[in-house]
Amino acid sequence: MLGTSPFIGAAQFGRKSHEYRMKFFYNEENMKELFIKSAELGVKAVQLIAYEPLVRALKKAEEETGEDFFVAATIPLKFERCLSMLEDIQPEIIAIHAMFCDALDERIGRWARKIREMGASPAAATHIPGETIPEIDDIGYDFDFYLAPLNPVGYAMLPDFESTLRALENTEKGIIAIKPLAAGKLTPKKEVFDFIFMYADAVSVGITSEEEMKETYSAASRSTVRRRSVGRER
Repeated sequence: MLGTSPFIGAAQFGRKSHEYRMKFFYNEENMKELFIKSAELGVKAVQLIAYEPLVRALKKAEEETGEDFFVAATIPLKFERCLSMLEDIQPEIIAIHAMFCDALDERIGRWARKIREMGASPAAATHIPGETIPEIDDIGYDFDFYLAPLNPVGYAMLPDFESTLRALENTEKGIIAIKPLAAGKLTPKKEVFDFIFMYADAVSVGITSEEEMKETYSAASRSTVRRRSVGRER
């Protein structure tokens, strides 16, 4: 999936965060062009953070190309408002932000039901996958997917690398990997995606140029590894 963390200038990009935010968040045309280029290169799936400029840019890309993108949206704040905003683009997956899921906020069960009523699959985003995934699985909240940090160097995989991999292996839910290139610290290579696809069903990669897109999609397409899951085998 084309990830959109750079479009909002997410903090993990350090000094580049402000540059990215100015280039994309405040310039919908630049986001729209990357959505279109991604579709031209065969990737018509977007992990969309639900902010109005990003939603508008994707809608423009769909209108110009006639393409229906597969959308896995993440609601960052103001659940009801964001859910309403997403209705026009009809996401296949809608994730609740890690801020709420990692805290086991008492509202996430109700929000998951609202997402399913809207016709999308509910997902939980987490920044602490080694703890949050087993906890949510034990509670039995109605989620179909987890969005979790996953990369071969352990970047942002809290509380630690081993517990994160164990949680990803043991859950029966689908896994969408985020931060796969460790916020730009890793070069997109087949070996990186081979590792990720052992534990994940899909991967979202934040991309800021056509050149990055071609390099990343080429590396990912060469991987033939598919997820192995203890939980699913049971």
